[in-house]
Amino acid sequence: MAESKQKLNFEQIKQIAHGVARVEEVDGKIVFYRFTKEQQELYRVVSADFYMKSFSTSGVSLEFDTDSEYLGLSVSICKGSSRYFFTHSIFVNGERFDELSGEIEKETENVPFSKEFQLGSGVKRIRIVFPWSVASSLVALELDEGAKITPVAKNRKMLMFGDSITQGYDAMQPENAYAVQIATRFNAEARNKGIGAECFRAKTALLKDDLEPDIITVAYGTNDWSKRTKEEFETECRGFYTNLRNSYPNAKIYALAPVWRSSINDKKQIGVPLKFIAEYIKEVSESISDMTVIDCIDFIPHELENFQTDGLHPIDAGFMHYGKNLWDAIKE
Repeated sequence: MAESKQKLNFEQIKQIAHGVARVEEVDGKIVFYRFTKEQQELYRVVSADFYMKSFSTSGVSLEFDTDSEYLGLSVSICKGSSRYFFTHSIFVNGERFDELSGEIEKETENVPFSKEFQLGSGVKRIRIVFPWSVASSLVALELDEGAKITPVAKNRKMLMFGDSITQGYDAMQPENAYAVQIATRFNAEARNKGIGAECFRAKTALLKDDLEPDIITVAYGTNDWSKRTKEEFETECRGFYTNLRNSYPNAKIYALAPVWRSSINDKKQIGVPLKFIAEYIKEVSESISDMTVIDCIDFIPHELENFQTDGLHPIDAGFMHYGKNLWDAIKE
Protein backbone atom coordinates (compact mmCIF):
# COMPACT_ATOMS: atom_id res chain seq x y z
CA MET A 1 0.00 0.00 0.00
CA ALA A 2 1.40 3.38 -1.01
CA GLU A 3 2.26 5.82 1.77
CA SER A 4 -0.08 8.83 1.93
CA LYS A 5 1.33 12.26 1.04
CA GLN A 6 0.65 15.82 2.10
CA LYS A 7 0.73 18.82 -0.22
CA LEU A 8 2.15 21.89 1.48
CA ASN A 9 -0.31 24.76 1.52
CA PHE A 10 0.23 28.38 0.57
CA GLU A 11 1.11 29.56 4.08
CA GLN A 12 3.61 26.74 4.55
CA ILE A 13 5.29 27.59 1.24
CA LYS A 14 5.52 31.29 2.16
CA GLN A 15 7.32 30.40 5.38
CA ILE A 16 10.04 28.42 3.59
CA ALA A 17 10.48 30.69 0.54
CA HIS A 18 13.62 32.82 0.28
CA GLY A 19 14.79 35.43 -2.22
CA VAL A 20 11.26 36.72 -2.73
CA ALA A 21 9.73 40.17 -2.45
CA ARG A 22 6.27 38.60 -2.49
CA VAL A 23 4.50 35.27 -2.96
CA GLU A 24 1.05 34.96 -4.51
CA GLU A 25 -1.37 32.19 -5.42
CA VAL A 26 -2.42 32.60 -9.05
CA ASP A 27 -4.66 30.16 -10.95
CA GLY A 28 -3.90 27.37 -8.52
CA LYS A 29 -0.13 27.87 -8.66
CA ILE A 30 2.19 29.58 -6.19
CA VAL A 31 4.16 32.36 -7.89
CA PHE A 32 7.44 33.74 -6.54
CA TYR A 33 8.32 37.36 -7.31
CA ARG A 34 11.77 38.80 -6.63
CA PHE A 35 10.55 42.33 -7.47
CA THR A 36 7.88 44.42 -5.78
CA LYS A 37 4.80 45.38 -7.79
CA GLU A 38 6.12 48.92 -8.13
CA GLN A 39 9.49 47.67 -9.43
CA GLN A 40 7.84 45.36 -11.94
CA GLU A 41 5.62 48.17 -13.16
CA LEU A 42 8.73 50.23 -13.88
CA TYR A 43 10.15 47.43 -16.00
CA ARG A 44 6.82 46.95 -17.77
CA VAL A 45 7.04 50.58 -18.89
CA VAL A 46 10.75 50.44 -19.76
CA SER A 47 10.78 47.31 -21.90
CA ALA A 48 8.65 44.23 -22.62
CA ASP A 49 11.87 42.19 -22.54
CA PHE A 50 12.90 43.53 -19.11
CA TYR A 51 9.37 42.98 -17.81
CA MET A 52 9.45 39.34 -18.94
CA LYS A 53 12.84 38.83 -17.25
CA SER A 54 11.52 40.30 -14.01
CA PHE A 55 9.41 37.14 -13.60
CA SER A 56 12.39 34.77 -13.65
CA THR A 57 13.06 32.99 -10.36
CA SER A 58 16.71 34.02 -9.98
CA GLY A 59 17.87 33.52 -6.40
CA VAL A 60 14.58 31.98 -5.24
CA SER A 61 14.81 28.94 -2.99
CA LEU A 62 12.71 26.78 -0.68
CA GLU A 63 14.56 25.76 2.48
CA PHE A 64 13.35 23.66 5.40
CA ASP A 65 14.17 20.83 7.78
CA THR A 66 12.03 17.71 7.56
CA ASP A 67 11.90 14.06 8.53
CA SER A 68 10.03 13.17 5.34
CA GLU A 69 11.56 10.37 3.28
CA TYR A 70 9.66 11.50 0.18
CA LEU A 71 9.63 14.75 -1.77
CA GLY A 72 7.49 15.44 -4.82
CA LEU A 73 8.08 18.61 -6.85
CA SER A 74 5.72 19.85 -9.56
CA VAL A 75 6.24 23.16 -11.36
CA SER A 76 4.91 25.20 -14.26
CA ILE A 77 7.49 26.88 -16.49
CA CYS A 78 7.21 30.16 -18.44
CA LYS A 79 9.79 32.34 -20.17
CA GLY A 80 12.02 34.41 -17.93
CA SER A 81 15.04 35.19 -20.12
CA SER A 82 16.42 34.62 -23.61
CA ARG A 83 17.41 31.09 -22.52
CA TYR A 84 15.05 28.12 -22.51
CA PHE A 85 16.84 25.49 -20.42
CA PHE A 86 16.29 25.32 -16.67
CA THR A 87 17.33 23.45 -13.53
CA HIS A 88 15.90 23.17 -10.03
CA SER A 89 18.74 21.89 -7.84
CA ILE A 90 17.87 19.75 -4.82
CA PHE A 91 20.25 19.79 -1.84
CA VAL A 92 20.12 17.49 1.17
CA ASN A 93 22.18 18.51 4.20
CA GLY A 94 24.23 20.89 2.08
CA GLU A 95 25.12 18.34 -0.61
CA ARG A 96 23.72 18.42 -4.13
CA PHE A 97 21.33 15.46 -4.29
CA ASP A 98 19.38 15.62 -7.55
CA GLU A 99 17.61 18.00 -9.91
CA LEU A 100 14.45 18.71 -11.84
CA SER A 101 15.56 20.10 -15.18
CA GLY A 102 14.37 20.46 -18.75
CA GLU A 103 13.85 22.83 -21.65
CA ILE A 104 10.87 24.64 -23.12
CA GLU A 105 10.11 25.78 -26.64
CA LYS A 106 10.44 29.49 -27.34
CA GLU A 107 6.75 30.26 -27.63
CA THR A 108 5.33 27.90 -24.98
CA GLU A 109 3.99 28.96 -21.59
CA ASN A 110 2.87 27.13 -18.45
CA VAL A 111 4.66 23.90 -19.33
CA PRO A 112 4.35 21.31 -16.52
CA PHE A 113 7.32 19.38 -15.14
CA SER A 114 7.49 17.12 -12.10
CA LYS A 115 9.75 14.63 -10.35
CA GLU A 116 9.78 12.49 -7.21
CA PHE A 117 12.73 12.08 -4.84
CA GLN A 118 13.49 9.53 -2.13
CA LEU A 119 15.37 11.40 0.59
CA GLY A 120 16.17 8.65 3.06
CA SER A 121 15.41 8.43 6.77
CA GLY A 122 16.01 10.90 9.56
CA VAL A 123 15.74 14.66 9.83
CA LYS A 124 17.52 16.48 7.03
CA ARG A 125 17.84 20.00 5.66
CA ILE A 126 16.31 20.45 2.21
CA ARG A 127 17.15 23.28 -0.15
CA ILE A 128 15.52 23.65 -3.57
CA VAL A 129 17.27 26.29 -5.72
CA PHE A 130 14.99 27.61 -8.45
CA PRO A 131 16.18 28.47 -11.99
CA TRP A 132 17.38 31.90 -13.09
CA SER A 133 16.56 31.27 -16.75
CA VAL A 134 12.79 30.83 -16.56
CA ALA A 135 9.81 31.73 -14.40
CA SER A 136 9.02 28.64 -12.34
CA SER A 137 5.70 28.58 -10.47
CA LEU A 138 5.05 25.90 -7.88
CA VAL A 139 2.18 23.54 -8.64
CA ALA A 140 2.83 21.20 -5.70
CA LEU A 141 5.45 20.38 -3.09
CA GLU A 142 4.58 17.08 -1.42
CA LEU A 143 6.03 15.30 1.61
CA ASP A 144 5.06 12.24 3.61
CA GLU A 145 1.80 12.66 5.52
CA GLY A 146 2.54 13.95 9.00
CA ALA A 147 6.14 14.90 8.23
CA LYS A 148 7.64 17.74 10.25
CA ILE A 149 8.49 20.98 8.43
CA THR A 150 10.70 23.62 10.03
CA PRO A 151 11.68 26.80 8.12
CA VAL A 152 15.38 27.73 7.90
CA ALA A 153 16.51 31.02 9.46
CA LYS A 154 18.96 33.41 7.77
CA ASN A 155 21.70 35.52 9.33
CA ARG A 156 21.84 38.55 7.03
CA LYS A 157 19.76 40.51 4.53
CA MET A 158 21.02 41.37 1.05
CA LEU A 159 19.95 43.10 -2.16
CA MET A 160 21.86 42.20 -5.31
CA PHE A 161 21.47 44.55 -8.30
CA GLY A 162 22.89 43.85 -11.74
CA ASP A 163 22.49 42.75 -15.31
CA SER A 164 22.52 39.34 -17.02
CA ILE A 165 25.49 38.00 -15.03
CA THR A 166 23.70 38.81 -11.77
CA GLN A 167 20.51 37.23 -13.12
CA GLY A 168 22.58 34.08 -13.77
CA TYR A 169 23.48 33.87 -17.47
CA ASP A 170 24.81 31.20 -18.40
CA ALA A 171 25.02 28.83 -15.43
CA MET A 172 23.56 25.39 -16.09
CA GLN A 173 23.16 24.82 -12.34
CA PRO A 174 21.57 27.87 -10.67
CA GLU A 175 23.53 27.52 -7.43
CA ASN A 176 26.74 28.23 -9.37
CA ALA A 177 25.68 31.76 -10.33
CA TYR A 178 27.82 34.19 -8.33
CA ALA A 179 24.82 35.85 -6.65
CA VAL A 180 23.65 32.52 -5.23
CA GLN A 181 27.19 31.60 -4.15
CA ILE A 182 27.63 34.84 -2.20
CA ALA A 183 24.16 34.70 -0.64
CA THR A 184 24.81 31.10 0.42
CA ARG A 185 28.18 31.92 1.98
CA PHE A 186 26.59 34.75 3.97
CA ASN A 187 23.54 32.60 4.82
CA ALA A 188 21.60 35.65 3.72
CA GLU A 189 18.03 36.41 2.84
CA ALA A 190 19.05 37.77 -0.57
CA ARG A 191 16.85 39.23 -3.29
CA ASN A 192 18.33 39.05 -6.76
CA LYS A 193 17.43 42.14 -8.80
CA GLY A 194 19.43 41.12 -11.87
CA ILE A 195 17.89 41.82 -15.29
CA GLY A 196 19.67 40.73 -18.45
CA ALA A 197 20.86 43.74 -20.53
CA GLU A 198 20.06 46.25 -17.76
CA CYS A 199 22.14 49.39 -17.13
CA PHE A 200 22.41 51.85 -14.27
CA ARG A 201 18.92 53.30 -13.87
CA ALA A 202 18.69 55.91 -11.14
CA LYS A 203 14.95 55.46 -10.62
CA THR A 204 15.24 51.78 -9.68
CA ALA A 205 17.15 52.74 -6.52
CA LEU A 206 14.20 54.85 -5.37
CA LEU A 207 11.77 51.90 -5.41
CA LYS A 208 12.53 50.30 -2.05
CA ASP A 209 12.02 46.75 -0.90
CA ASP A 210 10.31 45.99 2.40
CA LEU A 211 13.53 44.88 4.08
CA GLU A 212 16.53 46.76 5.41
CA PRO A 213 19.59 45.08 3.89
CA ASP A 214 22.89 44.72 5.71
CA ILE A 215 24.70 44.34 2.38
CA ILE A 216 23.99 45.54 -1.16
CA THR A 217 25.95 44.47 -4.22
CA VAL A 218 25.68 46.39 -7.50
CA ALA A 219 27.03 44.97 -10.77
CA TYR A 220 25.99 47.25 -13.61
CA GLY A 221 28.27 48.88 -16.14
CA THR A 222 29.06 46.54 -19.00
CA ASN A 223 25.81 47.38 -20.82
CA ASP A 224 26.23 51.09 -20.09
CA TRP A 225 29.62 50.84 -21.80
CA SER A 226 28.21 49.10 -24.88
CA LYS A 227 24.92 51.00 -25.25
CA ARG A 228 25.15 54.49 -23.78
CA THR A 229 26.95 57.75 -24.27
CA LYS A 230 29.47 58.77 -21.65
CA GLU A 231 27.16 61.51 -20.39
CA GLU A 232 24.17 59.14 -20.03
CA PHE A 233 26.26 56.63 -18.11
CA GLU A 234 27.71 59.22 -15.74
CA THR A 235 24.29 60.73 -14.99
CA GLU A 236 22.55 57.41 -14.33
CA CYS A 237 25.47 55.87 -12.42
CA ARG A 238 25.85 58.76 -10.00
CA GLY A 239 22.07 59.08 -9.66
CA PHE A 240 21.70 55.37 -8.90
CA TYR A 241 24.27 55.32 -6.10
CA THR A 242 22.99 58.57 -4.61
CA ASN A 243 19.43 57.25 -4.55
CA LEU A 244 20.56 53.87 -3.25
CA ARG A 245 22.34 55.43 -0.28
CA ASN A 246 19.30 57.58 0.49
CA SER A 247 16.98 54.56 0.27
CA TYR A 248 19.16 52.31 2.44
CA PRO A 249 21.26 54.59 4.68
CA ASN A 250 22.63 51.78 6.88
CA ALA A 251 23.66 49.19 4.27
CA LYS A 252 27.20 48.37 3.25
CA ILE A 253 27.42 48.85 -0.54
CA TYR A 254 29.78 46.83 -2.71
CA ALA A 255 30.10 48.20 -6.25
CA LEU A 256 31.25 45.40 -8.55
CA ALA A 257 32.97 46.84 -11.61
CA PRO A 258 32.56 44.75 -14.80
CA VAL A 259 34.22 41.40 -15.44
CA TRP A 260 36.48 40.91 -18.45
CA ARG A 261 34.91 40.54 -21.89
CA SER A 262 36.51 39.83 -25.23
CA SER A 263 35.73 43.31 -26.61
CA ILE A 264 37.31 45.04 -23.61
CA ASN A 265 39.45 47.45 -25.69
CA ASP A 266 36.65 48.59 -28.01
CA LYS A 267 35.24 52.06 -27.42
CA LYS A 268 31.62 51.42 -28.40
CA GLN A 269 29.11 54.26 -28.29
CA ILE A 270 30.50 55.48 -24.98
CA GLY A 271 33.78 56.35 -26.69
CA VAL A 272 36.18 54.89 -24.08
CA PRO A 273 37.52 51.42 -23.20
CA LEU A 274 35.73 49.28 -20.61
CA LYS A 275 38.19 50.18 -17.83
CA PHE A 276 36.61 53.66 -17.73
CA ILE A 277 33.54 52.17 -16.01
CA ALA A 278 35.54 51.07 -12.97
CA GLU A 279 37.41 54.36 -12.88
CA TYR A 280 34.21 56.41 -12.86
CA ILE A 281 32.52 54.22 -10.23
CA LYS A 282 35.57 54.77 -7.99
CA GLU A 283 35.15 58.50 -8.49
CA VAL A 284 31.47 58.30 -7.53
CA SER A 285 32.31 56.25 -4.43
CA GLU A 286 34.21 59.19 -2.94
CA SER A 287 30.89 60.94 -2.29
CA ILE A 288 28.92 57.86 -1.12
CA SER A 289 29.41 56.73 2.47
CA ASP A 290 30.32 53.09 3.25
CA MET A 291 30.71 52.13 -0.41
CA THR A 292 33.51 49.83 -1.55
CA VAL A 293 34.44 49.42 -5.22
CA ILE A 294 35.69 45.99 -6.28
CA ASP A 295 37.33 45.71 -9.69
CA CYS A 296 36.22 42.32 -11.04
CA ILE A 297 38.06 42.53 -14.36
CA ASP A 298 40.30 39.54 -13.52
CA PHE A 299 37.84 37.51 -11.46
CA ILE A 300 37.19 35.16 -14.41
CA PRO A 301 40.15 33.73 -16.41
CA HIS A 302 40.40 35.31 -19.85
CA GLU A 303 39.80 32.05 -21.71
CA LEU A 304 36.54 32.06 -23.64
CA GLU A 305 36.23 28.38 -24.47
CA ASN A 306 36.65 27.31 -20.83
CA PHE A 307 34.93 30.00 -18.80
CA GLN A 308 32.54 32.11 -20.91
CA THR A 309 29.98 31.34 -23.59
CA ASP A 310 30.03 34.34 -25.88
CA GLY A 311 32.82 36.66 -24.89
CA LEU A 312 30.89 37.84 -21.83
CA HIS A 313 28.57 35.47 -19.95
CA PRO A 314 30.24 32.96 -17.62
CA ILE A 315 29.51 29.26 -17.73
CA ASP A 316 29.57 27.30 -14.47
CA ALA A 317 33.37 27.05 -14.38
CA GLY A 318 33.67 30.81 -14.89
CA PHE A 319 31.11 31.51 -12.18
CA MET A 320 33.04 29.35 -9.72
CA HIS A 321 36.08 31.59 -10.19
CA TYR A 322 33.96 34.73 -9.96
CA GLY A 323 32.20 33.59 -6.79
CA LYS A 324 35.41 32.59 -5.00
CA ASN A 325 37.29 35.75 -5.97
CA LEU A 326 34.39 37.98 -5.01
CA TRP A 327 33.99 36.22 -1.66
CA ASP A 328 37.70 36.61 -0.95
CA ALA A 329 37.34 40.34 -1.70
CA ILE A 330 34.39 40.99 0.63
CA LYS A 331 34.41 38.29 3.33
CA GLU A 332 36.25 40.38 5.91
